Amino acid sequence: MLMALDVGNTTTVLGILDGTDVKISWRITTRERTTDEYCLLVTSLMGRAGVGRRDIDRAGISCVVPSEMAPIARAIDSDVGAPVSRVDYKLDCGITIATDNPVEVGGDRIANAVGAYYEYGGPVIVVDMGTATTYDFITSNGEYRGGLIAPGIVSGAKELWERARMLPEVELVKPENVVGRNTIDAVRSGVLYGAVGQIEGIIGRLREEVGGGCRVVFTGGHCELVREEVCFDAVFDPQLTLKGIAYAVDAGLRP
Repeated sequence: MLMALDVGNTTTVLGILDGTDVKISWRITTRERTTDEYCLLVTSLMGRAGVGRRDIDRAGISCVVPSEMAPIARAIDSDVGAPVSRVDYKLDCGITIATDNPVEVGGDRIANAVGAYYEYGGPVIVVDMGTATTYDFITSNGEYRGGLIAPGIVSGAKELWERARMLPEVELVKPENVVGRNTIDAVRSGVLYGAVGQIEGIIGRLREEVGGGCRVVFTGGHCELVREEVCFDAVFDPQLTLKGIAYAVDAGLRP
């Protein structure tokens, strides 16, 4: 089996996969940790799930927090004993990074592109709703052309709460009506439908530019917030990044 780690700015997702089938996954807060701390964390999670170190034959990591790459890789190498591959522009991951500066493309976006292309085919647009909301376009022949980076739904809301001091921080759930009749529902409605409007507008413009028949795949920790709200058909795959890491580091999984 393969261990996949997606180290994001806010959350780190760790998964155990059999091929591209995610058997189990965990979400932990991303913060600075030592190699020993990562060893203890990984060992604890695997132990509770009944996964032994001999069950893991390789590992892949996408990481957008540079300070955490080395201690995580050392922990897996020493504690799990599996070879570790980093998903970045240098890796032969099965697609072509056809941007102006491939070095700038984050490993998570590469993993998403690989996962979407091999799971759903191209052309495809990936919407990843995390700390930022990213939009990425992959062609029918597996070229990653780039995309957009926008404020995330939660990070944008936090900016609102911090700067508008009379507005309360609220739980982001769907309000009963678009028109909020109190401040809490007004904030909820504005945050949710503001994000939906952003997504629908950007997807519309992308489809005009790259072709209207482009499939859309959502992923990321906040994608379920908009599942019932967007006005177009889409695939929702919260585990897409982990699957993409598996495809990227194991060429034998690719069709």
